[in-house]
Amino acid sequence: MKKHILGVLVLFPILASAQGLEVLHTEIPPTVPFAKPFAAQAILAHGAGDSVQLVKDSTPADFAITHVALNSLAPDRTQADLTVLPLTLNKSTFTVSFALNADPNTVATVETPLTITPVQLFKDNEFKEIRSPKRPFDWMTWLCVLLTLIALICLIIWWIRRLQKDATLLSAEKDNRPAHVIALSQIDALVDSGLWENKQYKLFYITLTDILRAYLQKAFGLDVSADTSAELLRRIKTQEQFTSFVQGLREFLASGDLVKFAKATPTETTRNQDVTFLRHFITQTAPKPQPQTPKTVEVKI
Repeated sequence: MKKHILGVLVLFPILASAQGLEVLHTEIPPTVPFAKPFAAQAILAHGAGDSVQLVKDSTPADFAITHVALNSLAPDRTQADLTVLPLTLNKSTFTVSFALNADPNTVATVETPLTITPVQLFKDNEFKEIRSPKRPFDWMTWLCVLLTLIALICLIIWWIRRLQKDATLLSAEKDNRPAHVIALSQIDALVDSGLWENKQYKLFYITLTDILRAYLQKAFGLDVSADTSAELLRRIKTQEQFTSFVQGLREFLASGDLVKFAKATPTETTRNQDVTFLRHFITQTAPKPQPQTPKTVEVKI
């Protein structure tokens, strides 16, 4: 019996010193900024009198330990203070292992998931932006492209209308009827076209003023196809046969400009007045046919 008691007393110090190694507590922040050192702490329990060491290469490549401090809190307690540098982004797991100096195979591991966030740069006045200024590519480029497209569309519309106008003038030139007869028939066709009933007032007045321009060119040789209203009036004033119609033409052209450029909505009364004036102007200014001289026939007796 004494031998058994003596054996237990001999083995007790050995068993007490072989209690192993255990992690009792850790303090590691769950979220840390990228490439900015953070503090990690672990309290380890071990056998009385044992000392603890950090296991080299126990930390994954996502982290680097820049400082280690192992402080004894009690004969069987050790506090490990670490300074850790995160080298990755998003989520990762920080792992570090400790071992007993007396028995390196006795290991305790700390494993903690972390979220590494991007660093907010240049909040410190000591940092300066060294990249070249960003060129205002986005909105400036798209604005230039948009303006170019609008200009191209306007040019195409103008060209199409010009071709249509030239085609109208060409067809009028091929018509052998007198200029006033052609113009009056065009007015009748415009009134019956349905443009007014479909509320296409702008196109109605464009066609109405084009009839006037085509009549002046065919009947009197006045090329006013590209003239503004003011330029057309200046030409008219130089022609004696139009002196009494200057005021009426001014009102007629002003009425059309309000519809074409100011988007005014004309009344039916205004339309009738403009159509009636143009008919009257064409009828009164139509060139008179030259009287034919009778042929004399000599009769020989």
